[in-house]
Amino acid sequence: MIIILSGTAEVQCGNQVFNLENNSVLLIKPQEKVKIRHTEGTELIYDLFFFSSYKLTGVTEEELSYQRSADLFPQSGLFYHPASAEVKNLAAQLIKIFAKEADNSKAIYLLNELIAKIEVEFNLFQQRTFNSSFHSVLQYIHSHSHQALSRDSVAKYFGYHPNYFSERFKKETDWSFSDYLAHIRMDKAKFFLLEHSLTIGEVARKVGYQDGLYLSRKFRKMTGMSPTEFRKGRKFERIATLQFTGALLATGIKPVAVLSSYDNVPELLKEEVISSIQLAPDRLPTIEQWRDLKPDLIIAPTYLYPNQKMIEEMESVAPVMMLDWDTYDRLEEVQLIGRIVGRETQANEWIQTFREKAECAREMLKGVLKEGETVGLYELYWTGDVGIWKATARGAFNLYTMLKLTPAKRIQKEVLKPNKHLMISENELSAYAADHMFVVVDSVEQAARIFEREIWRQLPAAKNGQIYLLRLEDFWASEGVALEKQLDIQVKYILGRS
Repeated sequence: MIIILSGTAEVQCGNQVFNLENNSVLLIKPQEKVKIRHTEGTELIYDLFFFSSYKLTGVTEEELSYQRSADLFPQSGLFYHPASAEVKNLAAQLIKIFAKEADNSKAIYLLNELIAKIEVEFNLFQQRTFNSSFHSVLQYIHSHSHQALSRDSVAKYFGYHPNYFSERFKKETDWSFSDYLAHIRMDKAKFFLLEHSLTIGEVARKVGYQDGLYLSRKFRKMTGMSPTEFRKGRKFERIATLQFTGALLATGIKPVAVLSSYDNVPELLKEEVISSIQLAPDRLPTIEQWRDLKPDLIIAPTYLYPNQKMIEEMESVAPVMMLDWDTYDRLEEVQLIGRIVGRETQANEWIQTFREKAECAREMLKGVLKEGETVGLYELYWTGDVGIWKATARGAFNLYTMLKLTPAKRIQKEVLKPNKHLMISENELSAYAADHMFVVVDSVEQAARIFEREIWRQLPAAKNGQIYLLRLEDFWASEGVALEKQLDIQVKYILGRS
């Protein structure tokens, strides 16, 4: 058992790796070597406990027989943070007793108290974090679905007991693990089927099945058509989009129906889809309404996988293409949509035009931006937190990729290089501030906060008039045509035309 008191560490036990930080708790039943490596940060200080449990196996007049047993301990790989003050206090008392070589019964009592308290806190931690960490579980399944995955192997990888994992998986997604995995594989098969150079057998092996016949049976059961029929039917005319509307528009196709929320259709795209049927985010179509729409393709994001009923209803009406959101390079995303709908040429033409537009904008900015000036994209929340977005979100792709502007050093190091979003408090803002700061806000009150609070007003960007406010309803989604319109806004701000 390891309790981290200060610093950060990486603990490797067999194939499992745990990243521990201040106040983390890890309990393992090692069958092989355990390696503890100090990672970056402050000095590593931790409490380390080794202990064994025995159970009575035999009783005679002459002797009592015992053997080692792990039954009394939680599952291997129990891991959570932060530990409570009570856990750390019990650990300190236990160490003190061992140091004084005190009565062993007192040590056993404290150890049992410590383990019991850790189990309680671990269960609470799981209840709090399963929903937020569940996205990581689904991402892992999606990334490794071509391998020989099993429920037990995934549960072990994330430190869950298999039975608990099954119950929670069903509760959170409505799917069984095996059904969910099968859907992931079928959706990947759809993409490979667009590559006419691959045989059905090769597609099967790429998605995790041994032969094409098995894939064909599963594919027909889920989609109502054979892989060959799907491969031939790429003349899609009535397309509904629950995400990626901007990317579809870049191929020259207007969807027959769109999810009308800002994360799919930002305000900047409203005119582009004015003739499309608007699907309300809080009232998605029933199966009868889907049939009335008569789509021949539905494009949806993979974050909807946990809604089993909705996906199965859509699949009963039309082929469904599930794509990862907030993942692809924004130009690759347009190319991907182009391949799906059979408009690769139109997609590439749009990309070329967009590149030329961005290059023209770069030339104009050279006369305005001083050498070494930096940019950053942020989002203000009512909580006082500030989001700093990687290149896939809120128009950041334009700044860092298309215009090739220089990000603030810590944004480059902690956001763009590891390719992950970052959330900080306003008190940390000065460490991430850029010379030119684009800040996404969702109200007039939030905009006023930036000009009223001293923590913002003292930033060099504020003093120089180089904080640019972006409306969330315009920048929520940054896909295809939306990204192009957002570029116009961003460039005008820097040029001082807004």
